[in-house]
Amino acid sequence: MRRSIFLYLFIFAALIALITYINGRNYQEVLEKDLISLRKKYIAQEQELDSIEDSQMLQPLSFTLEQHQEAADYFNKLGWTVEEVKQNVTDQLLELNLTEGGNPLVPFIGQGRGFQVNDTRFINHKWVLVNFSDNYQWGELLVTYTIKDDKTINLETTASVLNEKYR
Repeated sequence: MRRSIFLYLFIFAALIALITYINGRNYQEVLEKDLISLRKKYIAQEQELDSIEDSQMLQPLSFTLEQHQEAADYFNKLGWTVEEVKQNVTDQLLELNLTEGGNPLVPFIGQGRGFQVNDTRFINHKWVLVNFSDNYQWGELLVTYTIKDDKTINLETTASVLNEKYR
């Protein structure tokens, strides 16, 4: 009798272990299928995002001096090339950085060394976007430049914005 009870207990434990193994295996297969489908969706989304980024990178900026034919014609009438104008305006903007207290085109008071022009982006034959900073704050200017008959360039601040660094 004792022997048959142990035999039944052993068979019962073996059946429980077999059922647990089969259920665990089925659960693992379902999880693997879900994981594979999620990976496929993720890869498809990444490819879609990459294609969107690539198409956006291939589109040229619409506001650049190099692609502005009317600006090139305007400069040619004055006896200048686009590159000469860009170089002269940029040089003049950077030269103004040497002024004590910072660049006078920046209508803000900077901390320490004053505001200095860092970067420029030419929009057309009259406007240039200027990035400036004093190591604590930064901002942008819209500078209007005009070329006079005596081949001098006049710079004037049209609009400005100042941002503070987040600490």
